[in-house]
Amino acid sequence: MEIDVGDIWFAEISYTDKINERQRPIVIVEKLDFDDYTYIPMTSNMSRLKETEIVLDMDDVEIGRIVRSKALLHKCCVIHKSLLKRKNAVLNRNGLSRILKAYILYKTCHYYKSVHKPEQTSPFIPGKSKINYAGRVFDEKEMINLVDCSLDFWLTTGQYAERFENEFADFLGVKYCSLVNSGSSANLLAFTALTSPKLGERSIARGDEVITSAAGFPTTVAPVIQYGAVPVFVDISLPTYNIDCSQLEKALSSRTKAVMLAHTLGIKVTA
Repeated sequence: MEIDVGDIWFAEISYTDKINERQRPIVIVEKLDFDDYTYIPMTSNMSRLKETEIVLDMDDVEIGRIVRSKALLHKCCVIHKSLLKRKNAVLNRNGLSRILKAYILYKTCHYYKSVHKPEQTSPFIPGKSKINYAGRVFDEKEMINLVDCSLDFWLTTGQYAERFENEFADFLGVKYCSLVNSGSSANLLAFTALTSPKLGERSIARGDEVITSAAGFPTTVAPVIQYGAVPVFVDISLPTYNIDCSQLEKALSSRTKAVMLAHTLGIKVTA
């Protein structure tokens, strides 16, 4: 008998008890060796939908018929083909995409909780625990969104970027918000916006001075030099490594048009 990923079969399994065994609907999600298959059980009990469940109905079916059912991702298991008794339906491309993506994202969440979370939540031990100067801050939601985009081969901006731009613009009370690929690009766009002729006399022109920190990431200064303005460096203060605000007044001149700074290591600049 032919068995493919996306097939819905009735199989002799029990996922509630071992006494009332009967044929139950399952969906095949992976072909393994030795005539084994990974499957996800289905139920027509449409009580409260959990995060580990996905609904399948006739819109997801290409061949055959099914009643509206939940696929229970958290109960995925392996079955031998001898226990598959009757093919009931075959999912269409959309249905197959939905169930496989849900299965992969469920496993992604499990991966995060098993691999990353223990390290992220481990207690800090003075003298032993490593303190990074910076790092990635994420949980299972970010990993799920990342994998979700990659499955559709969105390797640049996509649905999540557009959603963030709209919601962040609403949060800030502004009309537009544009995501860029890095803080360096953000600095370049922010500085370039200050050169707009719409700002009139306030706009930065070539030869104008821009006060900045003497120690910091180079792309804070690069847009100034790239445009043709003149960076004026002010020393830092310890232990924050931010600009020494007490020296700002000395750096001011008749040609000063802006102060361009980046907060160092998450420590905000305070005057």
